Amino acid sequence: MTRLVHGDLHPANVLHGPGGRLVAIDPRPAWGDPDFDAVDWALDGVSCAAELAERAGRLAELVPGLRADRLRDWAGALGALTGEARLRAGHEDARTRFLLGS
Repeated sequence: MTRLVHGDLHPANVLHGPGGRLVAIDPRPAWGDPDFDAVDWALDGVSCAAELAERAGRLAELVPGLRADRLRDWAGALGALTGEARLRAGHEDARTRFLLGS
């Protein structure tokens, strides 16, 4: 499914707004897959498959239309790119190893 997405949705671009609501800032509007748009949230800080599955499931419960299985698939694809960048930056830790193997 393709639709209008934020385009740069990661934890640093979400703030607490009035009444405790979350507000996404700094969009880069694009036409794309909403499950891909949430991949940075799914990967943020995870270092094993169980954490990723739990995070994807929680996000799918919170975001209407988000599919945990597709989000996990996108995380696996993007994980390799993220892991490579972490490795080049000298991060040889459990998170980097997980990302490169996902």
